[in-house]
Amino acid sequence: MIAPEGGELGRGLRLEVPITFTPEPLDDINASAAVIVEPARKLRTAHWDTADLRLARWGVSLEYSPDPGWVLHLPATSEGMAAPDGAELHFDGGAERPPQQVLHLIRVYARQAPIELIARLVTVTVDTVLLDEEGRAIARLVDDTVSVYSGPRITQRFREIDVFSESGALLDVIATRFQAAGAQPARPRALVARALGLVGSPPPEIGSVTLGGAATAGDVVRRALSTSVIRLLRHDPGVRLGVDAEDVHQARVATRRLRSDLRTFRPLLDEAWAEGLRDDLRWLGGELGSVRDAEVLRDRLRSAATTLPPADRRAALAIVAPLGAQVGAARRHLLKSMDTERYVEVIDRLVAAARAPVLTAMAASPARDVLPDLVRKPWRSLKSGALAARGDVPDEQLHDLRIRAKRCRYAAEAAAASTGKNAAKFAREVAALQEVLGELHDAVVAEAWLRDRSAAPRVHETALFAAGELVAQQRDAASRARTGWPDVWKRVAEGWSRVWR
Repeated sequence: MIAPEGGELGRGLRLEVPITFTPEPLDDINASAAVIVEPARKLRTAHWDTADLRLARWGVSLEYSPDPGWVLHLPATSEGMAAPDGAELHFDGGAERPPQQVLHLIRVYARQAPIELIARLVTVTVDTVLLDEEGRAIARLVDDTVSVYSGPRITQRFREIDVFSESGALLDVIATRFQAAGAQPARPRALVARALGLVGSPPPEIGSVTLGGAATAGDVVRRALSTSVIRLLRHDPGVRLGVDAEDVHQARVATRRLRSDLRTFRPLLDEAWAEGLRDDLRWLGGELGSVRDAEVLRDRLRSAATTLPPADRRAALAIVAPLGAQVGAARRHLLKSMDTERYVEVIDRLVAAARAPVLTAMAASPARDVLPDLVRKPWRSLKSGALAARGDVPDEQLHDLRIRAKRCRYAAEAAAASTGKNAAKFAREVAALQEVLGELHDAVVAEAWLRDRSAAPRVHETALFAAGELVAQQRDAASRARTGWPDVWKRVAEGWSRVWR
């Protein structure tokens, strides 16, 4: 295919057309343009999923073709391995069964359901490129005719044309001509869904919850739980791949938010049901936390080491080098935990919780009447902790204050979905407090690790000197955070008075 100069043609639309559709000629769109029709290409693909299309429900697709082999498409996340455009992963292996690596990466979506062959497709593709007088591509048409097979028999045929152009006006001209000849805008659905004859894409396993003015407290609970469970499952493949530390971070955040929300919304939830979920999340959060804490410490001290004078930098990097092995050991332990039946059962329970939390009668009340009182409890805990932390207090007390700030922030963010932008602004102010207290905690932990490391046998004097420089950096960071958090707290207190009177 002719590659457009200057990159891919980004803007596009998809049209559904009859099998016998004859495209309108494009020669007269631009008098100086040339139309290049490339030879047809045939691609045979086998699509795999669970019987209830769980992969498709999560925006995941798994297919096999002789060339390039197994291809796994993972959806985009806002951060982590798949951001910003999703991931396309290729694997070797025979056509009879997906490779174990692939099954490992999609286990969180399939869980106990077996992955099986659900559709065999033969796609004939014809590319047409419209070139301007300088030979640059100004439009491209990808015409796909798809035949769906069951054994040797064709059960369905359909045809779609994708039109791409950087020019919106040109795109409109082509679309208008094609629609006049019988084309229509394609309905948004996965290819496998159309191949199976579904009217639309299969509904997501966990649907999004939209909150309006009439939202109940239970609606807010469902939205909070579903948002975090979706985040956890979205980042599971990235955690397994280990190419981006942000995936572990986001998965851990999801478990922390869930635990916090179960605490905040306790009056709205069945007590025994919620406590069982909290136990599950405590275990999973601990497994993720071991990796995340080690990564934060490693990255923090490596970054600090690179700021030292060249004469000390190598010694500093050597003294923090064992943190790499610590991260590796924690990660191996995490992956073993994620390969257990316990992990799959926990994910099953979380998905069920997001879909249908066990609510109390109070959850049927309007959110605007219930949420302020629920947010007041973590706020009072934060306020009492901040007042008690004034002056020269132990580091552990300020760490506890950070935990209280996190709970208050999560509660305010959950409430903000139905109470408005003022609550969201307050949550951001609490997040700033959490950040400065987090900096203090990380600095204290880093200094403690450096002291333990320096006490180890056979540490060279040069390394001890470099460790001392790193300790001084961490002390400075901790001192700045200790000095700075009271001012941030004042903004938090003022923000509460404006929003939650």
